[in-house]
Amino acid sequence: MPRKNLTARFCESVKVDERTDYQDEIVRGLWFRVSPSGAKTWQVVYDRDSDGRRQRFKLGRFPAMSLEKARTAALKLVTAVSEGEDPSEEKRARKAALTIEDLGTLYVEKYAKRQKKTWAEDERLLKVEVYPEIGRMKAAAVKRRDVLDIIEAKADAGSIAQSTQILAVVRKMFNWAVDGDYLAVSPATGIKPRGKAVKRDRVLSDAELRTIWTALPDAALSDQTRDIVRLLFLTGQRSGEVCGITRSEIDTDRATWTIPGGRTKNGLTHVVPLAPAALAIVTEWLDKADEEDDAPLFTRVGEPLESNAIAKAARLKLQVTRAAWTPHDIRRTVATGMAGLGIGPHIVEAVLNHISGFKAGVAGIYNRNTYEPEKRRALDIWADHLDWIIQEQPANLAKHLGANAGKC
Repeated sequence: MPRKNLTARFCESVKVDERTDYQDEIVRGLWFRVSPSGAKTWQVVYDRDSDGRRQRFKLGRFPAMSLEKARTAALKLVTAVSEGEDPSEEKRARKAALTIEDLGTLYVEKYAKRQKKTWAEDERLLKVEVYPEIGRMKAAAVKRRDVLDIIEAKADAGSIAQSTQILAVVRKMFNWAVDGDYLAVSPATGIKPRGKAVKRDRVLSDAELRTIWTALPDAALSDQTRDIVRLLFLTGQRSGEVCGITRSEIDTDRATWTIPGGRTKNGLTHVVPLAPAALAIVTEWLDKADEEDDAPLFTRVGEPLESNAIAKAARLKLQVTRAAWTPHDIRRTVATGMAGLGIGPHIVEAVLNHISGFKAGVAGIYNRNTYEPEKRRALDIWADHLDWIIQEQPANLAKHLGANAGKC
């Protein structure tokens, strides 16, 4: 067992051909374990007071836990051992008592909220689909069959896509738990989705669009939900982005809505020009919102309205067409409608904040044009066309399309 006065530089650079433990000369009992794979962990090795048996306690991983922090933590633990405590036994007891609901709460707080923009959906799926079935079970006692029962029941009910979503969240939670030493193994390892989700390609017809829009005033919806649906049609943006609009994102003088990278799917700031109809809706809600810059325009008990609330409202109260539709179908309809008006595909992608097609790969690296004037023209043309659809004027569709074709 090599002893060494560990330094930060050594910890960063050391490589080994076989697993090696380095004993720190500064803090007795602190070991630095290095594996051939490059994994590096801090451990404290001590003799248990009750029977003298040697115990190994994992402190954390390097470089997430620095040398300085490891030494501080090791000193505290060694002091506790000298006073008769047994950290390894206490840790085993905590892990044994951990329920799936406890584990899910830790996963959301320590991982999902920090790493995933969609953490709220993870939390919702756990609360609605997982906790009612296995939430009270000890996490260490959950078996592969327990996970299969949940996702198979959902798939058998015809919800293949949601079954796959549940599996993804559960698998991520268990993998995180194993990585964080909450569990020894994941019961979700090797489980495959119960089927392939059907890729949606639903595009609303002009008649369906008109039917939905004209049904909004009389539907049993809140004013917020009505205007969010209208903004989805007018802007083509994602439901979660529209629901989360804040005061600071709107510039009424420039008639723009700037979505920060932290709220977009691709992590890039996105400027959405607002056509007059969209600006009128946003301005009305700005007048109602709190004065703080980060105040949301659409709120429920002080928090931004969630996109799943809009999806639920559409599912329960706005199914006025022959075939079912979802809020995301609106985004696809806007894109298809713009293309039909002669708007170039690269402009449509710019409006939708897509990095694909024209902006993918090498082309995207060198083409930094954000097409702001073209996006504004495109959204103005689309808003005029949307108004034409709703009003059913003019009668000559070819004349209407011809007037707008080729403008972008």
